[in-house]
Amino acid sequence: MLGRLIQILVEKAQNRKLQIIRSKFLRIGENCQLQNDIIISVANRISLGNDIYIGNGATLNGLGGVTIEDGVIIGPNVFIHSANHRFRDAEYLPYDQFHVFKEVVIKENVWIGANVCITPGTVIGEGAIVGMGTVLHGEIPAYSIVAGNPYKIIGKRDERHYNDLKKKDSNYLRAKKNGIITPDYSTEINNRK
Repeated sequence: MLGRLIQILVEKAQNRKLQIIRSKFLRIGENCQLQNDIIISVANRISLGNDIYIGNGATLNGLGGVTIEDGVIIGPNVFIHSANHRFRDAEYLPYDQFHVFKEVVIKENVWIGANVCITPGTVIGEGAIVGMGTVLHGEIPAYSIVAGNPYKIIGKRDERHYNDLKKKDSNYLRAKKNGIITPDYSTEINNRK
């Protein structure tokens, strides 16, 4: 009984913390599902579109600006960093008190797996899929499937199928919220061709 009471108090504190953080975002759209234990810094430079999920243990540093467009799903323990310490022409070692800002942009309907690191200045193209444990930097092409460190393009989404689903407005998080679908863990789908 005492354990359950402690759990309820912890959950209330986490929910209150999340409400405070949500109020500080530059923009936050509808149906944004942020897990309680995410870490957000400089929220007033982070813009979230609609129908976004950010998983447990994620860290978003908005110092240099972070834009996450509609329909993005971010797995657990993802790290997004939009600034770095200045070391070139620095006044101190290993770096000085100044930062180099580089906005991170995640385009529509991107799926980011667990334990991904996204470095300052990264732009992830629409519909891309990022495999777990990947380290991203630079420009990630739309519809690409990337994985690894350093990341490599290992495949590409079927662009026509993607665009057909987009035209139908078939958004997973919205369909789940509206009770149209529920995750099905009982059936395995063989997706290999």
